[in-house]
Amino acid sequence: MAIQALLAKCPRGLSARGLVVNASAGRTGKLPTMRKVVIVRNSTGSLGRLAERLSASGVAWEEVHPLRGDPVPPADEIGTLVLMGGIMGAYETDTFPFLVDEMDAARLLVRKGRPVLGICLGSQLLAAALGGRAYPADRPEVGAVASELTPAGMRHPVVSQVGGRKVFAMHQDTFDLPPDSELLASSDRFPQAFAHGSALAIQFHPETHNDEAGQWAEDSSDMVERAGSSLEEFEAGMEDAGQELAEGAYGLFDAWIEGLDG
Repeated sequence: MAIQALLAKCPRGLSARGLVVNASAGRTGKLPTMRKVVIVRNSTGSLGRLAERLSASGVAWEEVHPLRGDPVPPADEIGTLVLMGGIMGAYETDTFPFLVDEMDAARLLVRKGRPVLGICLGSQLLAAALGGRAYPADRPEVGAVASELTPAGMRHPVVSQVGGRKVFAMHQDTFDLPPDSELLASSDRFPQAFAHGSALAIQFHPETHNDEAGQWAEDSSDMVERAGSSLEEFEAGMEDAGQELAEGAYGLFDAWIEGLDG
């Protein structure tokens, strides 16, 4: 499907291959070329809690929108890279060639030891870029899901923040871990987080508020059904887990941002 057709089909909510939100949050405009925080937004979606915590910490960032024609900056100009979710699979590089640029930048930054964070599609891009594989799952995973930390995850300064809490997941692709990676967390069906050098990959969505998640579910009720759930079950599960979802997400982003100073 052509890029413009995908954009027209998915103005907000969840699209065929990722997550999209109605509102836009963040800071745009050019920053100094060295050591800048670059957030690659592969959809029209909100940055949600991530933007809130960056702003609260006084961290400026530059947004890049490849679907609008923005080029991914050269790795030498990036201090920290964030790869967000999108409306495509990490393997759809023929249709979305800019995904190759994102993976190349991520790979080079990891070699330089610079921080890279991947969320949902971003985690799948990291897996593929670093020698793993991204591919369609047998069926989607949606809603507030229990995520179990591995021993490495319990020690990890960022992912340990969601220990003992549910996380919000909504995806229909998954990944195999790259070589020399550490699995940090998993649900009963999928890997949820891994670390590889300076890269942190998170399959779930800590940035997403419950009202946005509910909109995605309504806009993609077929995906919810294919996951073996219903809108009523989805909404009830998210409401019940609302506090722990928020606490874990804010703790995760605070710890990640604090680590940028290290």
